[in-house]
Amino acid sequence: MNNFFYKIKNRLFNFSNEAKKLRRPTYSELIKYQNFQRKDNNVLSLSFGSGRSGQNWFSKIFNSHPNWVGTCERFADYEAFYRYICYYNLPISKNGFIDLIELSSKRDIAKYQNSFISSPYFSFGIEELTNRLKPNSIFFNIRNPIKTVESLYNKGWYQNLNNQKEINSPLIDITDSQYRSFSRIIPKGEYLKEWLSLSRIGKITWFWSTVNKTIYDKFNNIQNIDKYYVKLEDVNQNYDIYEKLSKKFNFKNKMTESQFYKVLNKAPNNDTNLNHVYKNWNNVEKKEFENIINSIFPHFDNISTNI
Repeated sequence: MNNFFYKIKNRLFNFSNEAKKLRRPTYSELIKYQNFQRKDNNVLSLSFGSGRSGQNWFSKIFNSHPNWVGTCERFADYEAFYRYICYYNLPISKNGFIDLIELSSKRDIAKYQNSFISSPYFSFGIEELTNRLKPNSIFFNIRNPIKTVESLYNKGWYQNLNNQKEINSPLIDITDSQYRSFSRIIPKGEYLKEWLSLSRIGKITWFWSTVNKTIYDKFNNIQNIDKYYVKLEDVNQNYDIYEKLSKKFNFKNKMTESQFYKVLNKAPNNDTNLNHVYKNWNNVEKKEFENIINSIFPHFDNISTNI
């Protein structure tokens, strides 16, 4: 029943003025802003994450104010392909994609003053995007690994690869949409064979660990820019954190506590009706999860939200 009411509220949001800011602009609209220059009173922020880490909800906080546009996966098809070519290091020019994100930021800023652009598909291009777009600040959004893996499992990650014993990397997965084929990467090199023998929980844990390790390493290497680490567990429905965020980023028309709690209804794909939670995992799944986390990305507990 809660899921039903949540979906109704989310659909109602789609008719709001805030939702209009999120609509995907056409190229003919974007190109009008190619000569726009950011000024000192304009802010561009980029957010990186693994997916299912609260980026969509977090971007809606920014978008809830008239002097910000906050988007997540606005160009999901292009963004997924960007992840694909970055991760597999394919010899394909990425200039067109970066131009698209830059034009969209210019359009946002010209119309609304500031832009917060978020996508889990940026994860393997942090240095490139930061160098080209020159944001004022960057965010690393992360969530408890158990909760993230549960959520990705519920979204169907790798469900059609569960019984395949031999595939090549990179691949085109014809069992789902082209967009998901590009977004759901698999290991490269010799580890692929071992990965195929893992449970779905093990496969998804590899994904979570690999993406977050990449973000963590690249994030730490970037200098001379404001960097924010954001744990979903720290900020979720936390009005004190929102007040700090509001002050840092000069939100106009600051939300009341009640309004802030309702931002959750503006973000689709809320975790409801999870069908395979940790307490129901078998011993093999739990062991795979633990081993992969420890070997690839054991740093979650060392990360602190610093808003």
